[in-house]
Amino acid sequence: MSGFWNYTYCIRSDNLDLIEQALSRILELEGCRRIPLPTLSIDVEELRSCPWLLEDELWAIGLFVGSLGWTIVKMVPVELLCRRAREGDRPRLSELAMQIDSDAFYVGWYEYGGILMEVDAMGGIFISGSIGEEYLNEGNFFDQPINQEESNRFFILDVPEEMQNVKLVQQEEQNKRYVQWEEQFLEDYARRNFPLMTANKLEKWKERFYKDRCQFFQKNEGERLCEALDLDASCLFINPGFEMFERVLAQLLGGTPSYWYLGADPLVYRAYTQQQQLATDEARLLFFQPIE
Repeated sequence: MSGFWNYTYCIRSDNLDLIEQALSRILELEGCRRIPLPTLSIDVEELRSCPWLLEDELWAIGLFVGSLGWTIVKMVPVELLCRRAREGDRPRLSELAMQIDSDAFYVGWYEYGGILMEVDAMGGIFISGSIGEEYLNEGNFFDQPINQEESNRFFILDVPEEMQNVKLVQQEEQNKRYVQWEEQFLEDYARRNFPLMTANKLEKWKERFYKDRCQFFQKNEGERLCEALDLDASCLFINPGFEMFERVLAQLLGGTPSYWYLGADPLVYRAYTQQQQLATDEARLLFFQPIE
C-alpha cells in the first residue's frame, strides 16, 4: 500500500441538483464564492503531479454518477468535507448529510492505513480506521475522535449487506482464486525446476505439498518454493484489511465509468483538459473561490 493515496466521498442520493445546492450553500455561508473555471495560472501539466498547487485560489468539487443510487464525490482540497468550517461544530460532510436528509461517508486510503468517516441525516458521526500517528492530532481525525479498535466495516450507517460484508465477500472470492492460482503455480514451478518429472510424480509431489506444508518447507527445496510462492502471491493477492475494504466499495459503488480512482489525471487536471468527456459521462464540476 505504500506510496498510494485515494480520497472518495459517497452520498446516498442520485439527485445531483440537491447535492450541488447543499454544497454551494454550505461553502457560500462560510464566505466562499461560486465561480466559473478560472483561467489557469500555471502550466496545465503541473496539475498532474501537483494538483494542490491551486488550492489557495480554487476549490473544485466533482459529482459523479455512481451505482446503487449513490453519488461519488471527489474534490480539491481532498479532505475539504472532513474538516469543519472556522466556526463550525461538525465536519462539513455531516452538515451536508443533515441538509439533504441522507447518509454519506468518506473513505480515505492513506500510505499507512485507511479512514472511514460515516455521517447520517440525524447528525451522527463515527470514524474508524488508522492512518499513522503523523496524520492524527491527539488520536483525532480533524477534531473528531477515531475508533482504532476495529475497522473495515460500517458502524452507524444501515447499508446493504454487500457493502457491510465487503471484506468477507472479497476474501471468499479471493480464496477461490488463490486455490486455482496455487495449483497452476506448483505445476509451473515443478516444470521449471524438475523438467524430467513425470505427470504421475508431479501429482504425488503436489499431494505431499498439500498434505503437510510445514514439513515440506523445512527441506531445502521446500524453502525455495515457499519463498517463490510467497513473493508471487504478495504481488497478486490483497491482504484482508482496509485496502480490500476500499477496493470492494469502489467495485460496488464506482459506477460506469468509474471516477473512484482518478489515477494520473486528478480532478483539477481533468477540469481543464477533459471537459467534453466529463460532460459525456454526466459529471458535474463545481468551482469556488476559497476563503481568504
